[in-house]
Amino acid sequence: MLRRADFWKEEDEAPLLRLNRSFLPSEEIVDKIEDNKEDDTIVNTDHERIIYLDAERTFLGTAQRTTLMNVLSFLRNEFGSYHQAMSYVSGFLLLTHSPSKVIETMRQLHRTVLIGYWTEEPVAFATDAYVFDYLLADYDPELHKHLLNNYIFPETYAQKWFTTLCVNVLPFEALFRFFDIFITQSIAASSNIFLFQFALSLVKHVREELLQTKSVATIYQYLRLDSSLPQLNAKIDKLAMSIVEGAKDYDLSSYDLTQLRQKAFNEKLRVRLEAANRAHQENKENQNSCITSSDDDDDDETEEQTLSTAINGLVSHMKKLHI
Repeated sequence: MLRRADFWKEEDEAPLLRLNRSFLPSEEIVDKIEDNKEDDTIVNTDHERIIYLDAERTFLGTAQRTTLMNVLSFLRNEFGSYHQAMSYVSGFLLLTHSPSKVIETMRQLHRTVLIGYWTEEPVAFATDAYVFDYLLADYDPELHKHLLNNYIFPETYAQKWFTTLCVNVLPFEALFRFFDIFITQSIAASSNIFLFQFALSLVKHVREELLQTKSVATIYQYLRLDSSLPQLNAKIDKLAMSIVEGAKDYDLSSYDLTQLRQKAFNEKLRVRLEAANRAHQENKENQNSCITSSDDDDDDETEEQTLSTAINGLVSHMKKLHI
């Protein structure tokens, strides 16, 4: 997209480029674009409403929105699921890659790296958020306790790092570096371990600021590197790059992440799923007070099957993550 004649005229103020901070158009980035001609052969005019809305939240120009919607609809049909994070990641990749290349990359991430992340109910992401919580408790007990005492839970802030891959978190110079490392390492190893390393690096870099405040809103601002904070604005570019480069300092090879995922699911998420299933079952019984005893037995079996399906699906995801 960056080579489109009217791109900057149409997209200079695009939501996706909010954190560009004058990094693009960088000759270094543009010169690396391998796709001299974009292949807009993927055409789909039957887009779901959410995809229209997400395209509008990403680009301003009709041509760019159309390309993004075509890619997202193709992925939605292939994956059988959709998550807003797919729009952020695809939109960013489309800046420097053709639609077919973006689809290929998204497919690899979905199948081998971010398994179960881009779904309507991303249990796999929530599980990994609590895996990070365990790692943080090990690396920095004081900060972990501080976040817990202020009711800052990992699934409420890690989503911007894990599912959207830091799009709209990192300034573009650091974001391009983040993607270079993540795409290269993660796809080659079929592993998302870099996300945990990055997350540990990020909280370390803003550790003192986090410990000095009990304001929930301010804590979240630091965790998403909100440059509207005066303390961050002046140094955000160097800080973000230092965070990305600092991720390699965390050697997580001694951790059994599959075991931690099982622990996180059993301790943090299983109870929620069971409670949700019970609430659903009670509501169903209240609405159908005349259900026969045999029907009740069937409903009980359905509840068990629903939970079992969720657990089996998560186990399947974990087996595919060769970490």
